[in-house]
Amino acid sequence: MVKGSEAMFDRRRRIIREARKILSEEGPQGLNIRTLGKRANVSTRTIYNAFGSKETVIALAIHSYFEKFITGLRFDEDAYSFEGALIRQVTSSSRDIDIPNYMLAIADLYFSHTLHPDIRAVLHYFATRPWIKWLKITEKSKQLEQGIDLNDLLSDISNIQYARINEWTSGMMSDVEFLRKTLISVLTTLAGATCGEAHDDVRRAMREVTGNTARWQELLSQARKCIDIAVDQAPAKATA
Repeated sequence: MVKGSEAMFDRRRRIIREARKILSEEGPQGLNIRTLGKRANVSTRTIYNAFGSKETVIALAIHSYFEKFITGLRFDEDAYSFEGALIRQVTSSSRDIDIPNYMLAIADLYFSHTLHPDIRAVLHYFATRPWIKWLKITEKSKQLEQGIDLNDLLSDISNIQYARINEWTSGMMSDVEFLRKTLISVLTTLAGATCGEAHDDVRRAMREVTGNTARWQELLSQARKCIDIAVDQAPAKATA
């Protein structure tokens, strides 16, 4: 029984590993179950028995990749501070540019009407992760505008980012525009939802981004450095 379980987990890992490679090489349109089975040396029945659907395989492959990458990121800024949330967002969006096929797959999944709620929750988490801790502190200190629900606000932040990703992967904007417009969209949403010191912090950041200031360029440089360190230290590349 133990050997059987080990063999099953090995097959699942192999399937997800090959799915990550296909997504990186060809995007979601290149991933079909028959090809995946051949590359992972398993039958299509094994894949369906293990995961249920192609969409689940894609979601888990994406989750596996991002979890590996996130664990390698190191920041000096506290995640509970606005500056900590901001640099995490800039880093997340900067990383998106490096993996367009993954982001195309994510956008396709996110806007699917048949996506399982559990998978949507995973995608929602990755989009809102930079802001969760700071927003909880902001809510606790009563710096959210009256009537603003934190969960609804996080959903708005998630929706905005995937909409921008969808535009970018469709060729509607350049990499530089994608970064800038994503940050402006998120910050505009936060500006309307916050008050007090939190609002002031958001407005200041908006001026830095829209004005293409030295501080904005510094954030981009810092984000790229974080990404490069994480990639260098990762046990496997994005295609692994």
